[in-house]
Amino acid sequence: MTEFTKGDVVRLKSGGPKMTVVAEPEGAIVQCTWFDRNGKRHTDGFEAALLQAFVSRPPA
Repeated sequence: MTEFTKGDVVRLKSGGPKMTVVAEPEGAIVQCTWFDRNGKRHTDGFEAALLQAFVSRPPA
């Protein structure tokens, strides 16, 4: 079971764009969608172990 649910904002532990979880995870695979620098939408599945919750920094 994964710690992520539909609507969560996540990022790869190695970095990259913010992504939104688009479906309730099935097993270890989490389906995410994101937009690239050109505004093109992408959707793909990632192993939950490669993801972390996105936490924005509070304004200084």
